[in-house]
Amino acid sequence: MSATTDHATTFDNGSTTVIQRPEPAAPPPKRRGRSALRVMRTGLVVLILLTAAGAGGTHVVRQRLAERTMVDAGTAVLTAQPITAGSADAAVVNEVLTTERTSVAAGAVLATITLTADGEGPRVQKLRAPAAGIITRIDVAPGQVARAGEPIVTLYDPAKVAFAVDVPLEKLRRFRLGMTAYVTGPGLSSRITTTLEKVEPKVDAGRQASGADELTVVLRPDPAARATVRTLVPGLQFAVVVDTTTAAGSTPAVNSA
Repeated sequence: MSATTDHATTFDNGSTTVIQRPEPAAPPPKRRGRSALRVMRTGLVVLILLTAAGAGGTHVVRQRLAERTMVDAGTAVLTAQPITAGSADAAVVNEVLTTERTSVAAGAVLATITLTADGEGPRVQKLRAPAAGIITRIDVAPGQVARAGEPIVTLYDPAKVAFAVDVPLEKLRRFRLGMTAYVTGPGLSSRITTTLEKVEPKVDAGRQASGADELTVVLRPDPAARATVRTLVPGLQFAVVVDTTTAAGSTPAVNSA
């Protein structure tokens, strides 16, 4: 209830009347709620900025760690052990019954040939695939002569393809057998996973002249990637990075060569 003050008023007839007048209302108290809300908002903004800064720092640290653990091994070449089909004697190739990039079963007829060095006269034979595989190339075209032992058709087993990359010894010291390596390149919609299988001496006539101190790392595609790898052509080049956090405790690559 508002406070009041008494005020006396005297009229001409001598009567006096007391009139109560309300005192002016006190000013409303300061709104502390708004100030508290502003403080909370400011604190929240600061917290968000600190959180963002921390997340950014964590991202940078993770990125730097990834750069240290994922090592660029260089350029790898898809290799395959060639399987050749030819004649023990000189022969004329009559007809080739297959084409490059064709899958054939063991024993499939690849071509017909006529032996020319047979003492009994010309004799037609069927040239068969010595094993299942994919045709890499036709070495002798129809109508041409194949010398004794010369490949007429070359194929390879897609289950035995591998990626070979020449790695300097300085970098090789960071690798171990069994490490996971990722391959990217032509014909691959995404990277495929391989395993560092072994290390071999680099076969290169110009190695000593160039002064390069390198060894060849052989990467074997994982079973899940074989269906993709069989669509690739041996000889193509691919980029390779090795995850050095894998295969902890296994044999160092430099000691296996």
